[in-house]
Amino acid sequence: MSPLRIGYIGLGAMGLPISINLTKYIKSNNLPPMIVWNRSPAKYELLKPHAPDTQFAESVEEVIEKSDIVFSMLIDDKAAEDVFGKAFEYLKGEGQGREVVFVDQSSLKAVTSGALAERASSVGATYLACPVFGRPPMAEASKLLIVFSGPSDIKERVKGVLIPAVGDRVVDVGEDVKKATALKSMGNMVLLGWIQLLSESYALGDGIGIDPEVFNGFLQQFIPAPPLLAYSNLISKGVFKSGSGFSIDGGMKDARNMLALGEDLGHPVSLPTIELAMKNMERSKELGGNDQDWSALAAAVREANGLEPYREGTNNGQGPK
Repeated sequence: MSPLRIGYIGLGAMGLPISINLTKYIKSNNLPPMIVWNRSPAKYELLKPHAPDTQFAESVEEVIEKSDIVFSMLIDDKAAEDVFGKAFEYLKGEGQGREVVFVDQSSLKAVTSGALAERASSVGATYLACPVFGRPPMAEASKLLIVFSGPSDIKERVKGVLIPAVGDRVVDVGEDVKKATALKSMGNMVLLGWIQLLSESYALGDGIGIDPEVFNGFLQQFIPAPPLLAYSNLISKGVFKSGSGFSIDGGMKDARNMLALGEDLGHPVSLPTIELAMKNMERSKELGGNDQDWSALAAAVREANGLEPYREGTNNGQGPK
């Protein structure tokens, strides 16, 4: 049996640390070097110091040609449809007969994942929905929570790569790939709702004279949940520079997916908290631009409550100059 060949597509804030950890897994298991493609080749320079043996493809098709399993982390549904469209066209033509497994870690609409799975099957490939939870530091430490759906036998084959290379926990949502991407949206709903609630709480505290550092310290002891407290740290300081987590554009994209999810799957549900958070992200983007973490929605909440949108000395939420 030939050694497993792994490819990766998408070197964003999460894709880069995940790909670095996959190269470590590959080296420790004496597998062929990984092949990578990113829309912007400039990102290759960030990976090269960690994985000098990695191959850098000139096209999506080249990754498919030289891989048995292709991991992907793409920014939105449009990017996913474009990349997978190229992959499926290759498998329908020149690459016909190749049984490639796609492990898609992107945060997509559930209906998009379902459509991609059907198209993959039509060209003899398999699509697994495999979104992850955690910020970049957790990705760097291979401590992501992995949500997983697709054919059971294929999932078992891929699971040995995912753990320990990508994460340390798996939630298996069954064979319907739409379920994993739906669960990703629901999980992000909890995060976004938490950010909205935090923003309101900090605005109240500022209005009545509670030191934000004191409130943040209280939350650290009251709710010892690092993924949630990371946002409390940002809001307490009033610094929302993009790059360490989820961008405001990414948050707005995910909010739109959340709001459409029920209708997409046949049961519309009212989500007033998410609607409010979406409105606040839109306003915060107007205030501070798109180079902000999605927790910058706190700026809009502050403004709506008669406070300056950004805390004094924070350079409009971007941190000290």
